[in-house]
Amino acid sequence: MAYETILYEKDGPIARVTLNRPEALNAINRTMFTEIGQALDDAEKDQNIRVVVLAGSGRAFCAGVDMNFSQAELLTLHDKQEFFKLGNKAALEKMENLAKPVIASVHGYCLAGGFEVMMGADFVVAAEDAVIGDQHVNIALFGGGGCYYRLALLVGIRKAKEIILFSQRLSGKEAAELGIANKAVPADELKRAVDKMALELAEKSPVAVKFAKAYINKIGMIDADTRLELAMMYSLVESTSDDAQEGPRAFSEKRKPDFKGK
Repeated sequence: MAYETILYEKDGPIARVTLNRPEALNAINRTMFTEIGQALDDAEKDQNIRVVVLAGSGRAFCAGVDMNFSQAELLTLHDKQEFFKLGNKAALEKMENLAKPVIASVHGYCLAGGFEVMMGADFVVAAEDAVIGDQHVNIALFGGGGCYYRLALLVGIRKAKEIILFSQRLSGKEAAELGIANKAVPADELKRAVDKMALELAEKSPVAVKFAKAYINKIGMIDADTRLELAMMYSLVESTSDDAQEGPRAFSEKRKPDFKGK
């Protein structure tokens, strides 16, 4: 199958999904979410695949949702709701519910929507100099992909508030120290470290891995469906504010936003 926004290949027991819009820092649009879902479905069905690796081409893992796409196509609440549903069902929740472990290989920028995608993976290996964080608050938006919930599970409520409300940009090394990434390595060692982890996982019983992953997610992410629906609802409601119109507009115009609090 030919893909427009990703590369998909199989390397022995490893399925590699590579976000492939390097000219846009792998910014996400509707097609990319759809194609990620299609690749994950294929990896799920292929009995020879034991592990999925998610990476980005060029200078970034993923810089977030494509702002040009957003401003051109996500014009109504219905448009935004359908896009959020697609992202959650085709990518984030599908990664979490996949019978096979998913490793995010993170280099360069991993921001906003890219951060949300990374947070849906089972494991994260980051380049030490990667730039990782969520910038939604900077442009008066609420991340609808559930990363606030996932982040609080990993680092605790107080630290999650600090990272989100201050829109902190963490290095890969800092992300590993906080437990957001499993490990951080020099950029030129990233692929080797990811492959080592993937091949070790591939040697284990697929049945045992499947049940262990599902059980840990079940006990750790209690009421996940409700919490993710609530995140999407908050994002939709917040997007109707004047500030939410001003933030992306100021970002596009490369100026400081003038937020009015309404």
